[in-house]
Amino acid sequence: MWRDELTGIAVIGTGQWGKNHARVYKELQQEGVVGVVKICDANESRVSELSEALGIEGMTDYRQILDDREIVAVSIITPSKTHYQIAREFMQAGKDVLIEKPMTMAIDEAKELIRIAQQNGRVLMVGHTFRYHPAVRELKRRIDGGALGEIQTMIGTRQTFGVPRKDMGVIYALGIHELDLFCYLTGLDYPENLLAATSHTYSQEVEETAVIFMDFGRAKGYAFESWLVPVLDKKRELVVVGSKMSALIDYLKPEELRLFDVRLVTHDGLPAYIENKDNQVVSLPYAEPLKEEIRCFISCVNSRRQPPSDGPVGLRAVVMVEAALESAKIGKAISFPFE
Repeated sequence: MWRDELTGIAVIGTGQWGKNHARVYKELQQEGVVGVVKICDANESRVSELSEALGIEGMTDYRQILDDREIVAVSIITPSKTHYQIAREFMQAGKDVLIEKPMTMAIDEAKELIRIAQQNGRVLMVGHTFRYHPAVRELKRRIDGGALGEIQTMIGTRQTFGVPRKDMGVIYALGIHELDLFCYLTGLDYPENLLAATSHTYSQEVEETAVIFMDFGRAKGYAFESWLVPVLDKKRELVVVGSKMSALIDYLKPEELRLFDVRLVTHDGLPAYIENKDNQVVSLPYAEPLKEEIRCFISCVNSRRQPPSDGPVGLRAVVMVEAALESAKIGKAISFPFE
């Protein structure tokens, strides 16, 4: 493939996570996967510094890219409340779009972006990065193959200690991962219902800690999310308990999946004793989840196929976040469908 046939990319927003997008695209450019790479950020000094560091063109107004014929697709990593407007403009200009999660912060806006993508024949992908995590992918493969048996319990934990965000609460920032992944692992679009509780220690505008229960029928999901746990180190874990085996993922170790062949043996229908057959650590080839996500995006742009985390996946995540926030507000479970 000749250089001018490669996909031209622009990164819109070069904050902390946007810098990672730019870095990955530069690496893929060096590998011959993408063509020209450009970056844009309203902060002139930030875009100038990153542009010089990566050796790529930078600008401060994303509208300069709308009619840029070198650019075929864009990554949007701007403040979440701006996602709708910017993504809409780029898709209407004929560009494919990868939006960092959350897709939007309003259900109607997410639905409208899906409509615009369909109307304009655009690839619309949402950055639910953990779907591209090697250990999550391997766990999903084993679940679908029946290795874990029937899924009974899923427990997701994301805790750290730091200054809470002001633009969104912990459910939109962190809990959205569990809401999405529990559905991904069970193969369901939504739980039957969910119940959430939150705490507002420093701000009544955004929650700093949240507990979410998701009822999938026989399977149950439990999520704990907090920015205010000042013990140990940052924790990002997933536990899945099945009728045959259980699994543990430490998201900070993408090359490792731990499996546990431990179960309760019953007698006359009641637990009698614990049987521990085998525990193992499955070693996986290292792959950066973000890089895998972006590789998938480029592949979808080139092949015109729908990505695994497409617009409807992003919409469902926003719906579940809004349902969780409503549940916490009214103190009652929310059933699906929810609008």
